[in-house]
Amino acid sequence: MDLKFFALSILIGLLLVPSDAIAQRDPVEDTAFKVIVKNPAYPEGKGPLVLLDEAHHNIHSLVGFYRPFGDMLRFDGYRVGTLRKRINSAALKGASVVVISNALPAPTAEASDTLGSAFSRAEIDSLIRWIRKGGGLLLFVDHRPFPKAAAELGKRLGVEMLDGYALDYEVWDPIVFSRTNGTLRPHAITNGRGPDERVDSVATFYGHAMRATDPAVRPIMVFGPEIESMQPKRLWEIGDDTPRIPVGGWLQGAARELGRGRVVIYGEAGMAVAQRAGPRSQPVGMNTAVGEQNAQMLINTVRWLSKVLPEK
Repeated sequence: MDLKFFALSILIGLLLVPSDAIAQRDPVEDTAFKVIVKNPAYPEGKGPLVLLDEAHHNIHSLVGFYRPFGDMLRFDGYRVGTLRKRINSAALKGASVVVISNALPAPTAEASDTLGSAFSRAEIDSLIRWIRKGGGLLLFVDHRPFPKAAAELGKRLGVEMLDGYALDYEVWDPIVFSRTNGTLRPHAITNGRGPDERVDSVATFYGHAMRATDPAVRPIMVFGPEIESMQPKRLWEIGDDTPRIPVGGWLQGAARELGRGRVVIYGEAGMAVAQRAGPRSQPVGMNTAVGEQNAQMLINTVRWLSKVLPEK
């Protein structure tokens, strides 16, 4: 299999709205994939409210790429809804967890290399106040150009986001973080409520690298020494002469407490999908063999944010 061709088709497919020109490579939902939650945190429909942001030109929605993610949370007892208005205290009222994935400042911004923030200063201020009062934020920020759109929010949360493509250029396989080699760190999120919910490995499908600027940020997923951030002059133009930044030791998953609330940031968004992509309809996301524990990782993440799991 041509891994670079497959990988690039995934990168393009996870970012772009499908078109006839690349229809045979575009991702589609893997309708056969279902998450079985053996021991739900709450009775059906009785759990806290989780809102998925759909107000910032996000390509991930509950009727689209993040349908399996939303269904999984419902199976765990959570109530799941959408945030379709700009972020303020009224929009956040009643929510326990807010999920933001690949926010953009404009509908066509995914093709731009000169992005501004996806969030106004007032929105960021409202979100930070809400977290400090006890809210939980799960933030997914994918590869370039999404880090630019989330950079201002990231600064307030204590991370610096590198606007590139984090990968092992020699292999182009999904990146697997594992306890065995120390790239997946012990945390309440990776430990779960017991041995049946322990996560030993997580797969991501390219994304970006970030590093902590605040000591309160705790690493969860740490890049190994082989990972570099590709920094092309133009979007998608990745080749042998593309500038690279070594990012071994940088993060693709981090968590922190902020006031009475909690924050988790993942530097890749495909870890939460269940898709088929590429010319051979290969699985991408939670439905892959290497990502078979992604679903448990995400369930544990939302449980930690809603304080089902302990602080540490």
